Amino acid sequence: MKFWLILNVIAILLVGCVADKMRSYVGQDIRQVELAYGPPVNQIDLGNGTRAFQWAKISVDTTPVSAVTTTDKDSKGRKTTQTQFVGGDQSVTRCLYTFITAWNPPGNGWVVTGIREPSLDCAIGDLS
Repeated sequence: MKFWLILNVIAILLVGCVADKMRSYVGQDIRQVELAYGPPVNQIDLGNGTRAFQWAKISVDTTPVSAVTTTDKDSKGRKTTQTQFVGGDQSVTRCLYTFITAWNPPGNGWVVTGIREPSLDCAIGDLS
């Protein structure tokens, strides 16, 4: 029980760290985010002079392959050896990092006004 509680607290802190890094762009021109992470993969017009900019990160994790070898003797004393390979499974995580912006006429650009919190799966790591 304690283990899961500690794990949940760590996960919440990780989400907070990524969100804090994203929130550090609030008040800045979206081009600052583009300079740090490249062009967005998507822009969505939200109306009323607001727009969402999204960056995607795809992570592929593979479990290591290991060999399990067993040796058995039959009734005549002959040995039979079998090797079974386990692992090598892949998991793919697609993360979207979304910045909400408002049009700033004097600056002739979009200014970050907020973020959409990343999912827990996406909290480990960052945009890069």
